[in-house]
Amino acid sequence: MRTSNTKHMPDDGDGNGGGGGGPAPATPQVRRCATMDVHRRLLNDSPAYARVRDDIENMALLYQEGRGMVGRTGVTHIPVVVHVVWNTAAQNISDEQIASQIEVLNRDFRRTNSDVDSTPAPFLPFTADARVEFALATVAPDGTPTSGIERRQTSVTSFGADDAVKSHATGGLDAWPAASYLNIWACQLGGGLLGYAQFPGGPDDTDGVVILQSAFGTIGTAAPPFHLGRTATHEVGHWLNLNHIWGDDGTGCAGTDNVDDTPNQGGPNTGQPSFPQVSCNNGPDGDMFMNYMDYVDDPAMFMFTEGQVTRMQACLDGPRAAIGTGGGGGGTGATPRQNSSPVVAWGADRLDIFVLGTDRALYHKAWDGAAWQPSVTGFEAQGGICTSAPQAVAWGPGRLDIFVTGTDSALYHKWWNGSAWGPSDTGFEALGGLCTGEPRAVSWGANRLDVFVVGTDRALYHKWWGGTAWGPSLTGFDAMGGVCLGQPEAVSWGPDRLDVFVIGTDRALYHKWWDGAAWGTALAGYERLGGVCLSSPKAVAWGANRLDVFVVGTDGALYHKWWDGAQWGPSMDGFERLGGVCVGEVEAVSWAHNRLDVFVIGTDSALYHKAWDGAAWAPSPDGFERLGGVCTSRPRAVSWGPDRLDVFVTGTNGALCHKACDGTAWSPSGDGLEDLGGMIAQF
Repeated sequence: MRTSNTKHMPDDGDGNGGGGGGPAPATPQVRRCATMDVHRRLLNDSPAYARVRDDIENMALLYQEGRGMVGRTGVTHIPVVVHVVWNTAAQNISDEQIASQIEVLNRDFRRTNSDVDSTPAPFLPFTADARVEFALATVAPDGTPTSGIERRQTSVTSFGADDAVKSHATGGLDAWPAASYLNIWACQLGGGLLGYAQFPGGPDDTDGVVILQSAFGTIGTAAPPFHLGRTATHEVGHWLNLNHIWGDDGTGCAGTDNVDDTPNQGGPNTGQPSFPQVSCNNGPDGDMFMNYMDYVDDPAMFMFTEGQVTRMQACLDGPRAAIGTGGGGGGTGATPRQNSSPVVAWGADRLDIFVLGTDRALYHKAWDGAAWQPSVTGFEAQGGICTSAPQAVAWGPGRLDIFVTGTDSALYHKWWNGSAWGPSDTGFEALGGLCTGEPRAVSWGANRLDVFVVGTDRALYHKWWGGTAWGPSLTGFDAMGGVCLGQPEAVSWGPDRLDVFVIGTDRALYHKWWDGAAWGTALAGYERLGGVCLSSPKAVAWGANRLDVFVVGTDGALYHKWWDGAQWGPSMDGFERLGGVCVGEVEAVSWAHNRLDVFVIGTDSALYHKAWDGAAWAPSPDGFERLGGVCTSRPRAVSWGPDRLDVFVTGTNGALCHKACDGTAWSPSGDGLEDLGGMIAQF
């Protein structure tokens, strides 16, 4: 039932790779990268790619102008999978050669490479630590342990820049999910090609970098002048949205790499130039040819600039916001996985919305980056007779899991695996139970789901998908105690971590957690957090060991408390009052480190908003921004990238309504909403 969208291939070679078989073809003597060839092909073939690239560049510009809110203040740890595709035994590079390449990437991106001190004095102050580290993945897409290396012997004698190496069907190996892994293919390339990358914003199934096996790492088949692992540093720079330093305008002086602290230069440098090399009137210091994004030999390149790091940061906070956030077995980052909602985003510029129609069946629509599907006002019918608002969660690109309760009060489930709906277009998997109200679902890792419901006895119940089977059984649940009012809330801030909040019969907030080994305070126990709450809790995690919880108090105002990793604020049983007179449930979302956006419905049925920017609440500690509308449902909000918000409500005509913020303005207007059609019974 649950299979990965990508294949975790067993070794087709000899375990650790390497071995004899004769010399590999000679390594090219001049650097050639085909990244721009791939970029131009995608621009020509895909109008959607062109639009996404425009959005990515606009975000990079905001960061360069100091107007982007940096989401990752520490080091981002990126899980890597190396796909070794070999024709001759010599091309089946060893695990040790692969490890040497990972070491180079870590030194180069952290500015700990010893040769950075060779940077000419005028440029040395510009050198910078990119705050990115790499490690071979330890968890495969299907949740099983992995070495982060897979191998395949192929009949293809050499590959080009047409992405054939990225598909099993054309002699290569399929990519692992781009949101969780940096894919690197090591293979024999033809035509004098050293490597190429795909800029962010391209198709997931071809995302990553390709490196000539004899330009990979520092030992084994690695051959001069590309024997120090810098080809991968160069290509991963492209993967993080860096351009060639000369701006790819041939040998003219009109191109740009969109970075302010790299001098304009007239074309690529090759070999090992002497300083200075003057072009485009950039004397006396001339070209920054020692930059990783030029074309010089490996021993002659050894630095990134602060401006390039800013572009990489914008990329990690934007189109690659999901990478290094806990998937792939290693990293921690800024954005934990989203808790469940009828609205879900599994990638940049991607939205999926689930509603119940007046016939109580499930309906779906999606934004694919260019248009609403199946149409602006249309929905895809997905069957069922449901008694709760649908709850959807995504644990990877192209993966959706949806939960509802049926007329028999049991829990039901359906899923999208990237190509088809399971168990069928209009069918559901029965998961048992006697449920009251809406389920809550959360995912803390690839192919992992945890679902919480309130039973008819008002106690909390839990079940989970572990990658191969439902626990404790297909139709069974673990009893977790309590007597709950309203619906539970569940959130995860890291792998194997769960935090659950409920309202007790005294209307106080209660909390329990899973720390990877046991439930706290106990399986059926709760921590009392105080308050007198009129709404269900809404919880958000914007970083490791960080929680923010919102409720509505008896005076109708919004209240807030938080866990900072050491204690609850403002106190164990206290709340911060945030003002307003709120009707119904609260919605909250985070799109960056130390950023919160909260939405409520006012007594005039309009939508209202306030935000925490890391220093203060806006528009004021007890004020709200009025966003208009006459709303007949609670708000539902989602963010698919930094400075991006999408908010949905139902209107008085029963239709779904939408508005979005792009970081500068609300659309379709400050108080307007876009009509997305439908006659919605529950959302």
